[in-house]
Amino acid sequence: MTEHAVVIAGGGPTGLMLAAELKLAGIGVVVVERRASQDLDGSRAGGLHARTVEVLDQRGVADRFISEGPIYPCVGFAQIQPDIADFPTPHNYVLALWQSHFERIMADWVIRDLGVPILRERGVVRRPRSGCAPRVAVSGRSTRRRAAVRTGSC
Repeated sequence: MTEHAVVIAGGGPTGLMLAAELKLAGIGVVVVERRASQDLDGSRAGGLHARTVEVLDQRGVADRFISEGPIYPCVGFAQIQPDIADFPTPHNYVLALWQSHFERIMADWVIRDLGVPILRERGVVRRPRSGCAPRVAVSGRSTRRRAAVRTGSC
């Protein structure tokens, strides 16, 4: 049985960012993802707001994202486009980057650079409802994973 402190169900933007933060904190983590790759059919989001770029900048990876998409000094909200160019941040813009591109860049950082393992074409199929060291069954293989914490959606 393979041991991890945390098993993350889902390798989208939230799961990948959580995996990065845990790995940077020295916590053993694995991501379980149903998709075979980071490729998406379509996109669920079309831009990164200033605070998201700030967080990426704090981790030293913002330039990877900024180099991939155009920036705009306004935010669209309810058909109003307020100008955010005077916001007190070095990233006072919206980065127009589709989620499919964001995930690709994020996965490159988290999986390749940080070395977080990702189990593709798998999902969490069983999780106990009690106990201090839950065991997580992963679809697609007979291997079992044990984790102190499981997070994400199944």
